[in-house]
Amino acid sequence: MAAYYVSQDYDAPSAFIWRVLTDFGSWPAWFPHMSAMQLVDTTAPFEGAELLAAGDQRGEWTRWQITRWSEPAILVCEYRDSNVSISRGVQAAYLQFALNDDDDGCTLEVELGAEGQGIVGDMIVGMTLGTGARRMLPRLVDAFSDHVVQRATEA
Repeated sequence: MAAYYVSQDYDAPSAFIWRVLTDFGSWPAWFPHMSAMQLVDTTAPFEGAELLAAGDQRGEWTRWQITRWSEPAILVCEYRDSNVSISRGVQAAYLQFALNDDDDGCTLEVELGAEGQGIVGDMIVGMTLGTGARRMLPRLVDAFSDHVVQRATEA
């Protein structure tokens, strides 16, 4: 499985960053190519809950499941299904957010991993994910950081 990482330090406790991170309705403000994100059949997130993300192209959607929820330290979402064309070769994928407190605030570590279906799928996922993730993850964290600043200013 190919995996890519990025991290960011914050001058805020992990509890604050966690509240911003797990406000799924606000993900389109900082997550690339997403127009909506919602919990499916529940109003409160928990391990096992499903998330439905709408893409920025009309009719695109991706379903994820929260497979690890340890407040305020770790959130792992695993790919379940999608109608986005690039997802056809994906057998498994995950997005992990880990928060670690330190004396000055906390560090957010973001990890994105995916595995293709068979040798050809692995090659395609590795090439597309590798190129895209190296560009997307730093932008995602920068946009999330801007969102954190905005939320801190509003609070």
